[in-house]
Amino acid sequence: MGAIVSTNVRLGAQVHLNPGVIIGHDARLADFVSVNPGAVISGEVLIEEDVLVGASATILQNLTVGAGAVIGAGAVVTRDVPAGAVVKGVPGRWQ
Repeated sequence: MGAIVSTNVRLGAQVHLNPGVIIGHDARLADFVSVNPGAVISGEVLIEEDVLVGASATILQNLTVGAGAVIGAGAVVTRDVPAGAVVKGVPGRWQ
């Protein structure tokens, strides 16, 4: 309820979009992705399987988030995220 999904978006199996989520054009979300309330995924983003996107996080356009990554609440992702990384902060950083 309340999610906005733009044009040409592809969602994998068991993708969970919470209220207030915005998914931009041509985005691809693989299987078992969970997007928490208020998150924004910009256009042409690829989110690989088993990713958690935290509440109010933003992923900028044309980026890839690797499998098993966690995007923390409120993080702003400005570059590709490797598989298994935990991203937090503005701009988003991982260890």
